[in-house]
Amino acid sequence: MGNHLAERCSAFILIALGESIVVIGVTLSGLLGSGITVAEAAAFLVAVIGSVGLWWLYFDRSADEAARVIAAAADPGRIGRTAYHLIHPVMVAGIIVVAAADEVMVSQPGATGMTSTSWLILGGTALFIAGHAAFKIAVWRVVPWSRLAAVAVLGLLGLAAPHVPALGLGTCAAAVVITVAVLDHHLGQPAPG
Repeated sequence: MGNHLAERCSAFILIALGESIVVIGVTLSGLLGSGITVAEAAAFLVAVIGSVGLWWLYFDRSADEAARVIAAAADPGRIGRTAYHLIHPVMVAGIIVVAAADEVMVSQPGATGMTSTSWLILGGTALFIAGHAAFKIAVWRVVPWSRLAAVAVLGLLGLAAPHVPALGLGTCAAAVVITVAVLDHHLGQPAPG
């Protein structure tokens, strides 16, 4: 049961990430008629890197390892219900919000001081990372401090958001995600970390 549930929920994450890449590409292709600026091309690149970072964060270690942990658990239904039915929708929601943010960022990379754009960019990323932290807590019963620190950094970036263009905020959000993924991968932290 644990493996089946894990595979299905991982597929939802993968589909959501794939759709976010489609949104990024469609947004950029919609700009072709008027000519793509350097800022729009840079925003496209940042959006793709951010999506790859979310994929890396989820699939590098936690997806497969969680399936093994749940399959071996004494009560896989309890862990699976919490980790997959309750928490995965939070991560999918984060991906959807990030996709909406990427659409705005690619089409208006220089937009500054837009509260809604700032909430999308920083909030979507924070929602995914917080969901991933909750997933790790549910499966391994370990607090993933790297994710909590990342959410705090994204919150602090919100203070500067009124003065930073969308492309700058998107770059910061992508950098936070990539930093957490790189630290997890290169420091050799076990999945709970």
